Amino acid sequence: MNILILGATGRTGRLVAQVAKAGNHNVTAIIRNKSRATLPGITYLEGSPTNGELFEKVLPGMDATVVCLNINRKSDNPFAKVVSPLTLISDSVKTLVSAMEHSGVNRIITVSASGVGDSWKNMPLAARWFIQLSNIRKAYEDHDRQETIIRRSKLDWTIVRPVLLNDKDIDTYTVTTGKPTGSGISRKGVARFILDALESGKYIKECVTLFS
Repeated sequence: MNILILGATGRTGRLVAQVAKAGNHNVTAIIRNKSRATLPGITYLEGSPTNGELFEKVLPGMDATVVCLNINRKSDNPFAKVVSPLTLISDSVKTLVSAMEHSGVNRIITVSASGVGDSWKNMPLAARWFIQLSNIRKAYEDHDRQETIIRRSKLDWTIVRPVLLNDKDIDTYTVTTGKPTGSGISRKGVARFILDALESGKYIKECVTLFS
């Protein structure tokens, strides 16, 4: 399978690239800084994820795309200054979806977050309060925008909403389309789910929540 990844230098996207490559898939990644092209066997292309002309060149021959973009802050501190454009995810997804529809590439999986959109009601009150007061809210707002774009597209999409990502060295996961009963999920678990979903062809036009 030929897979295009956006956000492949991030903590989750990097693992998606690793898992896909280990599964003998051909992985291409569009990254903004070529100096971060550190994984062996990955084809890195330097460019913006909002560059439609670049997508038009790279999409022919692809079987699927995976979006692992996020709105980054200066540090992991929830109140740290936001350093990404506030619409980076949605602008990138809007451009990608248009290019995919034009190129005839149908399969897309995008990483969002538990609590985005209609899953907001499933979050504890304290968590909702914290998100609204911190700069995490900026990422949630743009994830909501990207989900709307994806849902309105003609593509075979899957939206993945992880619950409280962590860096544990496990790749197990539980999938639900309703309220999660677990409190977290490893990034390795998210990466494993994405590859499993691509290989199995499951979860088409579904929004799923992942937890462990």
